[in-house]
Amino acid sequence: MASYADELLADLGSDSEGSGRESPEPVGDNGANAQAPVADAGEGKGEDMEVDGAESQKLMNVPEGGTRPAEEMDQQEVDRMNLKDVHSVRSVAKLLQGSKLQETLRAIDVYINQPGPSAEGANQAMAASSEDSDEYRLIVKSNNLAVDIDNEVLIVHKYIRDHYAPRFPELESLIPNPWDFVRAVQALGNDESLTKASLEQILPHGTVVVISMTASTTQGKPLSTQEWRRVEEATESVFELEAARRKILSYVESRMTLIAPNLSAVVGTRVATKLLGVAGGLTGLSKIPACNVHLLGASKKAATGFSTAFHNRPVGFIFQAPLIQEVGEEYHRQAQRIVSAKAMLAARVDMNGSDKYGTYGARIRKELEKRLEKLQEPPPVKMTKALPIPKEGGKKQQRGGRRARKLKEINGTTDLKKQQNRMEFGKAEDEAGIFDETVGLGMMSAGQTGRVRAKVANKAHAAKMSKSNKDRLAALKGRSAASALDAGGESSGTASSLSFTPVQGIELVDPSRQRRVDEANAKWFKEGTFSLAPGARGNIIPGSSTSGSAVPSAPGSMGPPSLPPTKRPRVE
Repeated sequence: MASYADELLADLGSDSEGSGRESPEPVGDNGANAQAPVADAGEGKGEDMEVDGAESQKLMNVPEGGTRPAEEMDQQEVDRMNLKDVHSVRSVAKLLQGSKLQETLRAIDVYINQPGPSAEGANQAMAASSEDSDEYRLIVKSNNLAVDIDNEVLIVHKYIRDHYAPRFPELESLIPNPWDFVRAVQALGNDESLTKASLEQILPHGTVVVISMTASTTQGKPLSTQEWRRVEEATESVFELEAARRKILSYVESRMTLIAPNLSAVVGTRVATKLLGVAGGLTGLSKIPACNVHLLGASKKAATGFSTAFHNRPVGFIFQAPLIQEVGEEYHRQAQRIVSAKAMLAARVDMNGSDKYGTYGARIRKELEKRLEKLQEPPPVKMTKALPIPKEGGKKQQRGGRRARKLKEINGTTDLKKQQNRMEFGKAEDEAGIFDETVGLGMMSAGQTGRVRAKVANKAHAAKMSKSNKDRLAALKGRSAASALDAGGESSGTASSLSFTPVQGIELVDPSRQRRVDEANAKWFKEGTFSLAPGARGNIIPGSSTSGSAVPSAPGSMGPPSLPPTKRPRVE
């Protein structure tokens, strides 16, 4: 592959009409030749410059039958160029002197001034055979040429920056836009006082104020006459390139509204032209799935080492659509998918020719604008709910039942705890302490008997026995058991067969002892004891006597007292 110096000399030799004057070469920072774009590709006999086919296929996705678009230069690549030693702008800006730009501009003038059929007839004719027509090729070529002009402006802008830096070195950082920078340089000129220049018609007021303040303190020196002429020549070249660019874009826009009106309404005329050129026309573009449209024109350059030139994801021509560029950077991928799908629908409508005036595309664009605007809306603010109005009566009562009663019994306050929480008026409570902790006993120690307290069951929750079961139990165990059950007598679980007496101390309980006591009491205190004495004579009440005599009783025995005389029974 030929070096850049050989290509540059060959191009200059073919355009200088026999002039053998050699032009200086741009020199990079490392002493090597700086890489400048070859914007004159295709001039001469209309053949493209020799490019390594295998390498070019790696850098761009071009379907079969498509036209390879011009490659856009990266700003960082241009900034690495060193053009201080280049004495003429024509050495780096050769597009104006080349035949490619001039021939394209003349062809555009011919098609613009050529009388032809109406817009509707032209639309039908170009939609039928757009890929084979000469004007379609001119549209694609003109769109690629607009990219070459942008690359040329970047290089000339770098040339002006390097040569005007001795006069105003701070201007480069104050005005980053190439077109505004060139116009500001032309307005400032090479006068000794830079503050007299009028920049109000070129730049915003805030930028003008900053430039005026910086110009009053700059350390720059006026340029020599020869150096200023080089800067003026470069600025004039930028103005000529800008005029050619506007003419080309105006022509492409007017023709794309006839070839693909709906697609142009969605993505813009420039992006639509690039898509048609790289896809091989409307027919080829309509066959591409929407999920692959973003690959058209995507560069496959990979970053190596610590390079920062290609830090972003590879993006295609659809990424340059105004709808995508207007949204935030974090929404670019979503917007690209949304716009790609609608753009393919518009391209297929143009291919079918069902809408020749772009009505469908305009409607889709409005829908996309609303959808992308909705996409960028911030999430709704989380509403803070007010607390509900508290109900009167405090906490809601829980539903009753066996389970609720059990929970209350488990967590409820015991009688012993209630006694501990009470205090007797005028009396000090007892305390129980261990180590450094002391707990008050309240009234828990009042009325202590020394007996173990039996657990008192709640009769309301006790199981109840039916009357038939009570009778049956009474028949089995006797009436004593039935009466004991009716009385609700309960025995403690701590009862034993031992008893404590003051005479013997611990004694075994005799089960028959209580029975004998009950039998003796039953005989003595039974009904009629005070009326009739067993074994007495007649109906004399025991202890009574007739004629003032008492009934004799056994010595040492206790009996009932004698009745008074008035109550004695009469003896017949």
